[in-house]
Amino acid sequence: MSSVGKKLKKEAKKFFKKQKFVVCPAFPKEKILFNSKGVSHLFYTGAQKRYPRPFKESKTRISLLPLAVRVLELLALPQEESIYEIDGQKAVYWAFEGVIDNKRIKVIVRKVGNGAKHFWSVIPAWRKARGTRVNAKGNLAKQ
Repeated sequence: MSSVGKKLKKEAKKFFKKQKFVVCPAFPKEKILFNSKGVSHLFYTGAQKRYPRPFKESKTRISLLPLAVRVLELLALPQEESIYEIDGQKAVYWAFEGVIDNKRIKVIVRKVGNGAKHFWSVIPAWRKARGTRVNAKGNLAKQ
C-alpha cells in the first residue's frame, strides 16, 4: 500500500475511533457501531477481503463518512432490507438512502448472527439520466 493509501486508512480509522456508534431512529433501542468491519469494507472487497478497492473509490467512501452518520441519525426507516447467509449465520443488511448537502448517498448497516448492528458501507447513490450519471439535489436535513 502506498504512503497516500496508508494515510487514507489512518484517517478512516481515526474517524471510526472518534465516532464509535450512532443512534438511528430506525433502531431506537440499539446502537449502530462503527468498528473495524466497516473500516475493512471501505478498503477491500470479496470474500475474506482479498481484493483491494481502487484508491479513488476508497477515498470517495471515506469522504462520505460524516454524511453517512447524518443520514443514519435522521432516517427512521430503511429503504431496503436484504437477508443472506454468511458462514452458516443469517446476515441482514439495511440500506438507508438520503440527500445531505446536495449529495445522494446510500448507507449500509449490517448484522451477522446475534452480533451487533454495525456500519458496513457508504456509497454515492448515482442515478442515470439521459445516459449520464447525476446526483440528486436537495438536503434531507432541511426537509
